[in-house]
Amino acid sequence: MRDIPTSPRIIEIRRNKRMRRLRLFILFFILFISIVLALAYFSSAENLVIDKVVVNGTHIIDKEEIEKEVKKDISGKYIYLFSRNNSLIYPHKQIQNNLILNFPRIESVSISRDGLKTLQIEIVERVGSFLYCGANIPSNKDEVGENCYFINNDGYIFDKAPYFSGNVYFKYYMALPSGVKEPLAKQMVSVDRFHEIGRFIDGIASLGFNPIYLEVDRGGINYLYLNHNINGTIPKIMFKNDVDLENILNNLSLAMKKKEFADEINSKYNRLLYIDLRFTNKVLYKFQ
Repeated sequence: MRDIPTSPRIIEIRRNKRMRRLRLFILFFILFISIVLALAYFSSAENLVIDKVVVNGTHIIDKEEIEKEVKKDISGKYIYLFSRNNSLIYPHKQIQNNLILNFPRIESVSISRDGLKTLQIEIVERVGSFLYCGANIPSNKDEVGENCYFINNDGYIFDKAPYFSGNVYFKYYMALPSGVKEPLAKQMVSVDRFHEIGRFIDGIASLGFNPIYLEVDRGGINYLYLNHNINGTIPKIMFKNDVDLENILNNLSLAMKKKEFADEINSKYNRLLYIDLRFTNKVLYKFQ
């Protein structure tokens, strides 16, 4: 089989086509680079750059700390070209995520632009309804209330609390899951379980008692401590950790409806040591 010779004219046409394609590629490449460089240049245009951060809604969190975190997130450039503080391409999601991560007291954050040069940060802080104060009640009662953290209404531990003397906040004492050393930004128990415990404590309060702190699962038993007696003893309500809280609350409620039981508890409260709800359909109690 013989090779068919290609005419010089065809070779020339093919060569010219390749050259045109190469020139077009180079032209488009130069055009693309020019557009990218132009956009990179204009991303730093003064009238598009965020130069002010306004923080609203904070009461406990330092506004300056929020501003510092936001300015850190919008500093520098994307892929060394585009300014991160450009109001059209600033990292909205990153700012939001970093604020929530670095400031556990923040419950929600909203970010918006006010014009092209100002960033508005709207903060909603978590409300500290309770205190988490460690695994066990201190043996020295003067230390009760130290080393505590604020908890919100869902059992989320979100901020270190100052020392509170007395019973300004209801306190929880319980061991956190194995391996957890730092309670900050942790869920104390599941949300459903925390709500269940909260309903039980509210129910105890509705019966005329004054719960002040709860020690959870000490050897399978929970101890709900009541307001101090005049003589210095601290009465408590005892119940199992895995018990149906609604059921034992109903048992105590039925007992309190009996005049003899209620009168004895109320008249001898200053000598009350405990009310024991660990046994099915029974309410046991003891005085000093």
